[in-house]
Amino acid sequence: MKKRILLGAALLSLTWDFFLMVAATFNVKSLLPQIAGGQYDSLPIALRLIYAIQGALVIFQFFFIIQIYFRNGVWSKNSYLLARIFLILYTVSTFVNVVSHSSRERWNALASAIIAIAFYVLAEMKFRPRR
Repeated sequence: MKKRILLGAALLSLTWDFFLMVAATFNVKSLLPQIAGGQYDSLPIALRLIYAIQGALVIFQFFFIIQIYFRNGVWSKNSYLLARIFLILYTVSTFVNVVSHSSRERWNALASAIIAIAFYVLAEMKFRPRR
């Protein structure tokens, strides 16, 4: 039951991340203070392209964490490595968002922390797969 709640929270957080990536890609003015440190009035094209690629990665993470949940943890060396990479990235993202200049962007740290915790707990990082 706890893992199901954590999965739901992680999926909501990933949905929020995807929403922000789409907003950044399409340069939605009302959400710019919550994106890229709140330092742009209009995002440069290169940064918008990076956010579009990140959006695709968030979609992958959405389905990957669902697979981890239904398989009761990581199932291979590659899935273990990938889950660990995402855990590290979201842990770093949490700290980066916490120290952001934008007070609105600091709230993104909550979503990042939830996703990092979900990857740690659901992937059962304490157990390394043998295969």
